[in-house]
Amino acid sequence: MNTNTSAGALVSATTPVLSAVNSERPLTGWQLRQLPTAATPFLRIKEAIPATVPGCNFTDLFAVGAIPDPFFGANETQLQDIELSDWLYQCQFDFSAAELNQGQWLLQADGLDTFCEVRLNGVLLGETNNMFVPWSFVLNDALQVGSNQLELTFRSPILRARPLQQAAGLIYPAENDKSDDKLSVFVRKAPCHFGWDWGPRFVTSGIWRPIALQCVPLGQIVDSHATVVSVSETKAELLIEAGLELGTAAELQLAELQLELNCDLLHCSQIVAVKPKAGSQTLQFKVQVDNPQLWWPAGFGEAFLYPFVLRLQVGGATVAQQDLPVGIRQIEVINEPDADGVCFYLKVNGVPLFCKGANYIPADAFPAQISKARLETEFAAVTSAGMNMLRVWGGGYYQDEYFYQLADRHGVLIWQDFMFACSLYPATPDFLANVEVEARANVRRLRRHPSVALWCGNNEVDMGIAWWDWPAKFGYSDTQWQQLKQDYHALFGELLPKVLKDLDPSSFYLRSSPQGFWEDNADHIGNQHYWGVWHGEAPFSEFARRVPRFMTEYGFQSFPLPQSFERFLAPADWDLQASAFKVHQKHPRGNQLIQSYMLGEYTPPADFTALTYLSQVQQAQGMRQAFEAHRKAMPFCMGTLYWQLNDTWPAASWSGIDYYGQWKALHYQAKRSFAPQLLVFSELDSAADKGALALQLVSDSRDALAATLELQLLDFSGAVLWQQQQQLQVPALSSTQVWQGLPSVDVPARTVLQARLVGAEQNLLAEQLWYFVPPLAQDLKASTPTLHWQRQGEQLQLTLSSDWVLRQLWLSVALAEAPGRVWNFSDNFFDLLPGQPRTVTLDVTGLSDTACQQLMASLRCYSIADTIANTAAENTGTH
Repeated sequence: MNTNTSAGALVSATTPVLSAVNSERPLTGWQLRQLPTAATPFLRIKEAIPATVPGCNFTDLFAVGAIPDPFFGANETQLQDIELSDWLYQCQFDFSAAELNQGQWLLQADGLDTFCEVRLNGVLLGETNNMFVPWSFVLNDALQVGSNQLELTFRSPILRARPLQQAAGLIYPAENDKSDDKLSVFVRKAPCHFGWDWGPRFVTSGIWRPIALQCVPLGQIVDSHATVVSVSETKAELLIEAGLELGTAAELQLAELQLELNCDLLHCSQIVAVKPKAGSQTLQFKVQVDNPQLWWPAGFGEAFLYPFVLRLQVGGATVAQQDLPVGIRQIEVINEPDADGVCFYLKVNGVPLFCKGANYIPADAFPAQISKARLETEFAAVTSAGMNMLRVWGGGYYQDEYFYQLADRHGVLIWQDFMFACSLYPATPDFLANVEVEARANVRRLRRHPSVALWCGNNEVDMGIAWWDWPAKFGYSDTQWQQLKQDYHALFGELLPKVLKDLDPSSFYLRSSPQGFWEDNADHIGNQHYWGVWHGEAPFSEFARRVPRFMTEYGFQSFPLPQSFERFLAPADWDLQASAFKVHQKHPRGNQLIQSYMLGEYTPPADFTALTYLSQVQQAQGMRQAFEAHRKAMPFCMGTLYWQLNDTWPAASWSGIDYYGQWKALHYQAKRSFAPQLLVFSELDSAADKGALALQLVSDSRDALAATLELQLLDFSGAVLWQQQQQLQVPALSSTQVWQGLPSVDVPARTVLQARLVGAEQNLLAEQLWYFVPPLAQDLKASTPTLHWQRQGEQLQLTLSSDWVLRQLWLSVALAEAPGRVWNFSDNFFDLLPGQPRTVTLDVTGLSDTACQQLMASLRCYSIADTIANTAAENTGTH
């Protein structure tokens, strides 16, 4: 019997043809069967059904109508029995004698979720126990000429983990695991599959990443990466390493074996000799690049990649090839004591970087449903919003290769968590060995990406130990508590840093995020997760007072908009008290908190549309205070990553982009607040300056620039009450106060102060508005803006104007012929000032002119005033 390996180890049993190259053969015709266990309450299917691979048991059951849509209504609550069964994936393929003799045949499975027995023609090839690891199985001894039957039996994660929990003799503090016995900690599977405060509990099983037969006649390149040894303006020195696996073919002993490195862009070609012996070996190339073009994060320069290619040659023939895009950059994480406490910031190529971005959670509860096109759309949204960093949060899974390739190309830095979050974990020898395989596989895979900036051991476990009262909640004795903390150190203080030291020693490792705890008021200590706003029910104004050195998590919830609700809730359930609605609100106080924060700021919403809209306006405007406070405090604060960019299913959540890809008001606000230049108003509170305003100018540009600051006080009809202009020289990478004053305001309810930063080419670099009373007290009128639109290529250009201030103008459109299409404008949820037309664009790729007419006929404009009067009107316009 052949045993499984996790890195494609080769054990050849045949004599291959010398010139044969590596090839891949897809597996098709998959079927799924339900295998009952003693815990299975009933059978969902009695016969085999067609299966989609990659996929999972939930999506396959839904595809044939065996279960309702898991995301719709309250269906989640009706599907919890699925986790208690075993599931069999099987397919059949034919093999000829000629194919069998081509060489070493492997089954390469990039992701098996999770406990799986792999059999070919009844022969057990091996067993898996980790969702996060790629698995390879040698097939030759079990292959046969003619028909072959491949079977993957997935065991219930619940039933496999329960004995481990019983043996442990205690319940681990996995409070987001929506079960009594908290089994998720024993299973190396996405923690959020067991439930979270923004996501469902779907404990899946299946083949979640690609699987195929691979023929490796002679050898393969299993790993390659580049290390930047040194870099200057004139020269960069690279060390490129490649890991090989060779078979036992006799021809290897006779032929000339070489590994070739090429980069046509550099006119670079190097060849090193390969030892003709079976097994693994690592080869090195030293490369000098003159006048290197550096890889820069978004907004700081081009994310330039050198296209290196590695080729394994046997007897002059290429038998294996691997692309290696190389970004020449140096990343330093500066985390050390300074005059203000303990700093935390990144230097890229010697330049201090203010990190702007968000936390990224799994983009789907069923990850095989995430297409390349969907990832491309997400990264387009990320860079459109001026972000330069995403945090891959530790309660999900290590992302697909294409995710990191997009990050490399877009210049989006990745804060990479290991997959541990909000709980303590076992440290038995078996568990640590399993985690080590996982860590080594993923560090090897991700170290080749210039976008991966740092590694973090876990999410919030240090904070949990200090503040979440686990001994009292879970009844730990002193001995148990001390042992749990020792186990914690074994995993996060010893094992993970050792793996990184072995495989990626130049990368920074943070044991746990955050370092400073908001409960301790430790804003001056390293990075911070601030949840005083929301969980602590502190007002939004606390964002300006609680400014850390680097903010890695903070956020506020909102609801999706009605066009998204239509896709996952019946109209009868558009009610906060409806049971189906509550299924899609996972925070126990979520609905109440959203409403309570509105008090004193907004008039109570007139209907459901007004409620969902105001929840997004409130989220965006509250988070704006955090964005501005963090950026204004540069260089004391050097990063702001909000919770969260995206959703894993349709729900009320902290996201800026909902599950369907609809930008919320928050994402549009992030786009404004993360622009290279930002203006920030604030009230001065000293006795001498009471009531005065200060204006701060923040610039992330690496270059100084000349600009004009324009200030004007307007009433809500557009009349100019006061104005001022001044010329500025804006320093690079700076935060500077550029104005202070006390404008005379007679009617605060209908007065606004506007600041505009205009560049040398008369381009608008930044704009900021200051209102003197909250929306509740403002003299707002429900009115319809004037609209002119025209088509320019694949975009519609809309110009809107108004004769009265329209606060947080929301534009929405619909097209009956494309009900599932998401329409995101270039800007939305903005304030439209009288006498200042605003032009926005909308992508209409693929639409006919007639469809564009229909789309614009559906345009609806809605503002804060409409939440009171409920008189939102349809817009018509002229061409």
